[in-house]
Amino acid sequence: MRAVAGCVTMAGYWLTVCLPGEARERLEEAVGGALAPFWLDSDGEISVDLRIWDHWRIRGGSEGAGYRIRPGHEEDHRIIHDHPRWDGSVEPSLPGWCAGGPRGLLEVTGPWERAAALARLVWDGWQEVARAHPPARPWEDFLPERRPGMAYSDYSALLAAAHEEYLAQTPAAAFRDWAAGLRVDSGAEELRPRIVDSVTHDPLGMIGGCTREEFARRAARWAVGYGNVLTLDGWWCEEGHPPLHGACDDPATCSHTSSAAGDGGGSAYLAGLSADTLLVSVRCHV
Repeated sequence: MRAVAGCVTMAGYWLTVCLPGEARERLEEAVGGALAPFWLDSDGEISVDLRIWDHWRIRGGSEGAGYRIRPGHEEDHRIIHDHPRWDGSVEPSLPGWCAGGPRGLLEVTGPWERAAALARLVWDGWQEVARAHPPARPWEDFLPERRPGMAYSDYSALLAAAHEEYLAQTPAAAFRDWAAGLRVDSGAEELRPRIVDSVTHDPLGMIGGCTREEFARRAARWAVGYGNVLTLDGWWCEEGHPPLHGACDDPATCSHTSSAAGDGGGSAYLAGLSADTLLVSVRCHV
């Protein structure tokens, strides 16, 4: 999700900010400095693409959106937990979770790999089901026309009925049965709601147009994040978008190459950092 000129709707956005290990003693200042080139209200003639956030907070442990702590390091003083809310209240981290810390104390590649493996299994299941039944029709074939003057409540009722008919198609119904019977190991069980259950309402729309690896990457990003990274050398990297260099005022004239470029995106970049590099989960308002 990128800032767009004239956009009214704002939303939350998860980002991992990478910092050198010594920044631990001045964490808020260091995170703020790394994010500064991408402030929505920055002075100067900079590209609208670089105007991304208006406020942020270190967060992620309290809702399982940050990082899992490697077993045996739960009490390490270097682990970072959610910073206080605007009213001063503190949200405790879920057991085993945190908002960051030195990369060597955090699970970085494991959750992503488990999520991608489960997503491939789901993609294979959909292909198996789809081959066994007549092709499903796309949602566009069911979308009702809204006639001039039609009340919104009446149109909503038509939409609901059309969506029910769309989901009742044999492949979608058979896939829901397949998903209900799917057994996964304990390491992947917590990923089930975000990868398996989340696509059962529309497998054709959510899986049908993807290759196996495209769906694996997308589902892993849904499930464990790490797709959005602010690198040590100041690149804002969001999967599916060109990276933005905070040192340059306009992406169109930037001649530099992102350190996170290449296959694997943010997760691969994080995995390659030194063990003492700080990974900080930040929730931005963009």
